[in-house]
Amino acid sequence: MVTEVFMESKLDKRKRIAPESIKTKRAREKLRKLWQEQDFLITDSALADTVDKIHKWIASHATQRVHLKDKDIRLFDQNQNAAALSRKVQQIALKIRGTPALDSIPVVP
Repeated sequence: MVTEVFMESKLDKRKRIAPESIKTKRAREKLRKLWQEQDFLITDSALADTVDKIHKWIASHATQRVHLKDKDIRLFDQNQNAAALSRKVQQIALKIRGTPALDSIPVVP
């Protein structure tokens, strides 16, 4: 049908793209080698060692830990203490209400 005429194959799309430079190919190969070397370093024993190090670090820093059961922590206060409005938001609110903006109100010392 008509859509088949407009659809390009992957080969056609690749022909339109400029070929990779030698520098880019070298960088890509260098990254592939680096990733392969890193893959060989990730073993079950290496992961177990890392887990042990993390547990030891947590245990050694236990004295600095804040005991949350002793503290009253709430994420939200149901807007009991709303944040102060910024000057821009105040000006927009005044425009909506039809009152003059804060800049036009003279400040009396």
